Amino acid sequence: MQKQLNTEKQIDQYLDHLEFLSSKIADNISMGLFDEINKMDYERKKIIHKISAEAANFNHYRKKRLRLVWINNNKMIKTLENKNNQNKKKFNLVKKTVSAYHKHS
Repeated sequence: MQKQLNTEKQIDQYLDHLEFLSSKIADNISMGLFDEINKMDYERKKIIHKISAEAANFNHYRKKRLRLVWINNNKMIKTLENKNNQNKKKFNLVKKTVSAYHKHS
């Protein structure tokens, strides 16, 4: 019984930290601070991996909470991918412009 309570408490801590990371990643995306996102995303993935091992034993509340975090994380990932693609396009355009400028100089 005590082991189950410790496991449930640990799962709740994982979920809390996952929500914190999700919020922090979203803030960094909106402010254009991409440096720390990869580290936070790696940490987020580790937590998801740990949680998924116990997911079959979750009660309804934890499953619902995990589903909400999952949905929010997927939205964030799509936003991050879109911003990264936009930044790559801008970079490539600048790179082509500089290259063309140097050829004509």
